[in-house]
Amino acid sequence: MLTVTAAALERLAQKLLGREAGDGFALRFKRAEGRWRLRVGRERPDDATFTHGGRKVLLLDKSASNAMSALTLDVRQTKRGPRLRLSESAVS
Repeated sequence: MLTVTAAALERLAQKLLGREAGDGFALRFKRAEGRWRLRVGRERPDDATFTHGGRKVLLLDKSASNAMSALTLDVRQTKRGPRLRLSESAVS
C-alpha cells in the first residue's frame, strides 16, 4: 500500500480546502498521460482511505493501491511553496 507521511496528509487537507471540496469528497489518484494526478472524488466501497483531522483526504481504488504499493507520498519545499511528491519507498 502507498505510504503517506503526516506532512502529505496535512498538504492534502489544505488542497481540499483550496478546492472547496464539500463533505464526502476527497482527493483520488488517477493515472493520466503516464503520470499520477490528483482529482476530487467521492469514496467508493472498496477504496483504501487516508484521513487527517477526522476527514478523509485521500482515496485509492484497488488498482491504484496495487500500482502504488512501492511508493511514498511526501511533501517537498520549493520556491513556490510546499509540493506533494511521489517517490519510491526506501527498502529497509
